Amino acid sequence: MKEISLNDTVYNLVKQYPEIREVIISLGFEPLRSDKMLNTAGRIMTIGKALKRNDVPEATFAETLAKNGFSVKELPASPAVPAETEAAAPAVGGSARMGSKEFQERQDILQSLILRLHDGEDWDKVQADFKKHFTGVSAYEISVMEQGLMGKGIEAEDIQRLCNVHASLFGGSIEAVYTTSAEQQHAGHPIQVLKLENLAIENTLEKVSKLLDVYLETKEPELKKGIQNQLALLGEFDKHYARKEYAIFPIMESKGITAPPEVMWGVDDEIRSMFKAFKALLQNEEFETIPKAFSDLKYEMKEMITKEEDILLPMITDIFNEDHWLQIAKESEEIGYCIVKPEAKWVPERSLPENVSRETKEFENDSYINFQTGHLTPHQLEKMLNNIPLELTFVDADNIVRYYNDNGEEKFFKRTSSAIGRDVLNCHPPKSLPIVTKLLADLKSGAKESESMWFRAMGKFILVTYRAVRDDDGSYMGTLEYVQDIQPFIDLDGEKRTLS
Repeated sequence: MKEISLNDTVYNLVKQYPEIREVIISLGFEPLRSDKMLNTAGRIMTIGKALKRNDVPEATFAETLAKNGFSVKELPASPAVPAETEAAAPAVGGSARMGSKEFQERQDILQSLILRLHDGEDWDKVQADFKKHFTGVSAYEISVMEQGLMGKGIEAEDIQRLCNVHASLFGGSIEAVYTTSAEQQHAGHPIQVLKLENLAIENTLEKVSKLLDVYLETKEPELKKGIQNQLALLGEFDKHYARKEYAIFPIMESKGITAPPEVMWGVDDEIRSMFKAFKALLQNEEFETIPKAFSDLKYEMKEMITKEEDILLPMITDIFNEDHWLQIAKESEEIGYCIVKPEAKWVPERSLPENVSRETKEFENDSYINFQTGHLTPHQLEKMLNNIPLELTFVDADNIVRYYNDNGEEKFFKRTSSAIGRDVLNCHPPKSLPIVTKLLADLKSGAKESESMWFRAMGKFILVTYRAVRDDDGSYMGTLEYVQDIQPFIDLDGEKRTLS
C-alpha cells in the first residue's frame, strides 16, 4: 500500500501518483480537474489543509484512499466504522431547529456567555461554562446571537472589540453545516475566488514573515525592498474585503442578516489601519516596533480568513441563490481581485437576469423626459450624466440610495448595483456612521445646505461635496454627493484661451 502524508501538497501528490487525482476529485475537489488550479493553488495547499477547507472528514478520506491502495501516515490504517445497527448518540448541545424552544434556550445561553466576556469576566471560566452547554454551534446561531446582542443595545464596535475572543471561545466548536454545490465548485465562482485569494494572502504573509526575519538581523536594503514588493501584493487584500462589503453584505442585509456584516466590516477597517501602520514603520525603519506590528497584522489577517471560511460562508451558502452569486461575480469584476485572478469566468447554464438588484423603470428609447429647460431621452440623460467628470450619488429623503453615475473608470468611493435600494448607512463602515448620520440629519433639517471635505488619497487630491436637494416648497427630497479629483485644477498655471 502506498503511503502519503497530510503535509504533502496536492501538486506533489498528483505528480508522484497521477491516479490519486481522480480519487481526490471524487471527494468533492472538482476544481482540481483544472491543470491551472493544480499548478497554482495545488502547489501551496497541503492535502490536510484541503480536507479542512472543504469539510471532508479525515476518516472518510482515509477510508476512500484505502479502497484505492493508499494509506495516510498520520491516520489509522483502518478507521473504525460504527455498526449500522447501532444508533449514533446525539451530541449534547448540538444545533437546534430555528424557532424551537431549544434554539431560544441556546441563544439565551450564548448571549449570556458573551455578555459575561464583555463585562470582563475571566475567559477560562466562561469557556468552561460554554463547554458544559455546547459541543458545537452553527454559523447561523452566531449570526442570530450577534443580531440579538445589538437588539439589546450592544454597539457593533463593542462586539467587534472582542470579536477574536468570541472566535476563540467558539474555536473548534463551529459546525461545518454547509456544503457547496457542483456549480459553486467551478473555477471563477465567487466562493472559489474567495478561497483561492485567502490561500494567496496566507502565502504572501509567510513570504513577508521569512524576509522580515532575515531583514531584522541584517538590515540589508535589498531585503527591505523585497518586503515592500510583497506588501504591494498583500495590499490587494483591500479589494478582497471590498468585495465582501459592497457585493456580499448588501445581499445579507436584504435577508435580514445585519449584525455580522457590520461587525466584520469594522474588523476589516482595523486590519486596513494595521497594514498602513506597519508599512509606515517599515519605511521609517523603526526596528523595535516592527516585529510586534507585523505579528499582530498577520494574526488578524489569518483570523479573518477563518471567520470568512468558517462563519461567513456557512452563513450565506444556503440562503444565496444563483442570481445572487451571479450578481456578486459581476460586481467582483468591477471591484477587482486580490493577488490572483480567477482562472476562468464563471458562466452557469443560464445568464444573469437583467437588473437583478436595480429598482429601475424601463422607458422606450424614443420617449422624452420633459424638463423646464428642455427635454432628453433617458438614454441621452444617462450618457450625459456618465460623462460629467464627477462621481454622482443621490440618496432620497428616506436615506435610500437611488442612483449613481458610472463612466466605467475606477471610483474613489466604490459603488456597485447592490447599493441601489440600500440604506445608505449600511453602505459605510461602523466608524463612519456617526459622521454620516449627523450630516444627513443636518441637511434634512436645514441646519446645513451643503458640506464639503477634502483630503489626499490614491495619489489624488479629492474634494467631496454633499448638497441637500429640495422641492419648490423647500421640502427635503434627498442628498446629492459629488466627488472629484481637484489636483489637476491646483496644478493649473497661467491662462489657456485657445484650443489644444
